[in-house]
Amino acid sequence: MPEQPCTGFSDCPHEAEVSVRRRQRILPDVPIFHLLWEIPESFGGMTTVALRRASLLADADKRRLDVLTLSPDLSPRRRQRELSRDGLISRRVRIRNLWEELRRSSDSALARMSEGSPASSHSDHERTPTTGRTDYVLTGDDERAIQVARFRSDGTLLLTDRHDVTRPGQRGGRRLTLYASGGEAIGQWSSATSFYHAWLRCVIGTEQSVIICDSAFVGGLMHAFRSPHGSLIQVIHSHHHAPESSDTESSALGPPTPGNLAPGKLPILTNADRYDLVAVLTERQKQHLLDEDIGSDNLVAIPNPFHGRASTAARTRPRGRGIVASRLSGIKRLDHAIRALASSTSTTSTLDIYGDGEERDSLADCITDLDLDGRVRLHGHDPHARRHFARSSFSLLTSRAEGQSLTIVESMASGCIPLAYDIDYGPSDIITDGVDGFLVPAGRPDALARAIDTFLALDEQQVAQMRKAALETSQRFLADTIAAKWADALHRVVSASPVEDPAGNARISAHLVDVSPVDERVIFTVRVDDLSPGAMAWAKLALVERHGSGYLRLPMQVSSQEHTVLLHGELAIDRLVAGSFGVLDVFLDLRVDDARTRTRLEAGDRPEPAPIGDLEVYATKHGNASIRRAG
Repeated sequence: MPEQPCTGFSDCPHEAEVSVRRRQRILPDVPIFHLLWEIPESFGGMTTVALRRASLLADADKRRLDVLTLSPDLSPRRRQRELSRDGLISRRVRIRNLWEELRRSSDSALARMSEGSPASSHSDHERTPTTGRTDYVLTGDDERAIQVARFRSDGTLLLTDRHDVTRPGQRGGRRLTLYASGGEAIGQWSSATSFYHAWLRCVIGTEQSVIICDSAFVGGLMHAFRSPHGSLIQVIHSHHHAPESSDTESSALGPPTPGNLAPGKLPILTNADRYDLVAVLTERQKQHLLDEDIGSDNLVAIPNPFHGRASTAARTRPRGRGIVASRLSGIKRLDHAIRALASSTSTTSTLDIYGDGEERDSLADCITDLDLDGRVRLHGHDPHARRHFARSSFSLLTSRAEGQSLTIVESMASGCIPLAYDIDYGPSDIITDGVDGFLVPAGRPDALARAIDTFLALDEQQVAQMRKAALETSQRFLADTIAAKWADALHRVVSASPVEDPAGNARISAHLVDVSPVDERVIFTVRVDDLSPGAMAWAKLALVERHGSGYLRLPMQVSSQEHTVLLHGELAIDRLVAGSFGVLDVFLDLRVDDARTRTRLEAGDRPEPAPIGDLEVYATKHGNASIRRAG
């Protein structure tokens, strides 16, 4: 694998082996990229899974696979050496970084990146140096960046990033300007997102490619990304709803409120149709997304794989030795695991907790308060913590929510019996209660304590049978099985037509014809002009909270009239009221032929707001339909 990063974007060679047809290929013969913001020195589950998947796919076909990163603080070659040394990535995986490559790129490569985004006559370095060995950042009174300048290794100016375009010295407006080695401005963008997109289009070049994005933050920047040669898969690693706070427990969070999406995933979930494929980790979450009309026909469920080998025989180990491998955060509710051990009738059982996080001090206090010093041990971060499952008898999972909880599979693969809260998502998709583990009512440390007691009371033959069953269950998540599922998804994306460019929405005109409360429901009628009903695969009305995380969609039924298409859909008024939403803007989402598009719904000819209980549908100053509280 080459040591130097590619500096010519689409000109960089994909190794000679890419052009060689191998005998047992399972992946499509196109470049496959993984996309992350960064790879920090200490990272958690999402980054681990992304790097493991990249390694899995690279090794499956004995091909190179690139992980693309956008953080300006990452040294890709150093990080690659460290990850390879620690066995965390395959030697076929190469780490690449936007800023590293820009600094090494030729002027011609930078010019290609800037095509379609020419620089104006603006001078963007009045208050910044034009040469330097380290990047320059000018901050305002709130310590946020106002102007940034980035330099090449030879000290020449590479890029200026103005956050004060509207009024110099105060944040407002943005402009990024790219400079050739001689100092002349050659490219300019009004947002960091469009700048990142330009680089990615150059990375892809003219070769059909697939980008797999795992980061929720980066994924939120990618829904508008378009390339005639690139397809985009977004992976969702955790619950899609925002939790409610609980007044009774600081570490416990209540169930999610329908319609309120997780803020960190809001740009992804409200634009889910714009990705070529959205991958979740369990069939249960996929079905929930479909039932809630958040997702559509581009959803797929692919579990995270277990990397390694399942034990061939159940190892003997102290029955009372428990383990948790998790970051120490409130969402994991590890105080529940500690309190469960304290409530257990066993006075000799122990719990080893591997991980670090902001809850470490409070957990240490909890251990001391419950007089469990010596029985519960906080070991801190251990990159190989999961190896300790083989020496432990049972594991505990007390999270409020998970995307899948791969630690359950890893525990099972070592014959370590999982005792898990029955939460969304993962435990019930993996564990058969009483057969290969235990499912416990969520948020109940007392019930978890009883499950510990039940497990400790089993005779040795019962435990051996349970460990054997756990090992068999883990086989469903072996790397080869999951690699085949990813291969199917990649072939599906490569063979499909590209998602429609959002600019195509201008061709569709949709009007709100009527909104009528009937009993406890509200019925929406929408007219779509100049569209054949036979071309429409489905239609959904989308209600998007203007300044919040509220999001509802409802399916629309099609009926035809001459020269127009009429759509009808209904929504329970309680769903609007229960959400306590602010202003909801109304959109129409359609699949027409092979394209999924979104268009703003026009309010039609209704001059007065239409009441819906305590709510009303009204026309904005631009003539679009929105919903707000009446009065």
